[in-house]
Amino acid sequence: MKKLLVAAIFAMIAVTPFAANAAQQTVKLSVPGMTCASCPYMVKQAISTVDGIKSVEATMEDRSATVVFDDALTSVDEIKQATAGIGYPSSLFEAGSGS
Repeated sequence: MKKLLVAAIFAMIAVTPFAANAAQQTVKLSVPGMTCASCPYMVKQAISTVDGIKSVEATMEDRSATVVFDDALTSVDEIKQATAGIGYPSSLFEAGSGS
């Protein structure tokens, strides 16, 4: 039992430096394929399945998704793959692009 406790403590110490380097990121994705009321729900559900996602807001108004995520656990490319995987390709939103 002591060995198990010591191993758990060492495992927590080993992971700590990586967690300290993690940063919360926010990105806004353009998702032009959202054309109906259920589309934002589908996009939100797909993105939510990606490890490291903190929050997702998808909206039809500007056909976008705003995603807050832990960059130690996922990347923008993985988030974009999640939307593409359900038929909604996405890209980084460019302000003023009309997307």
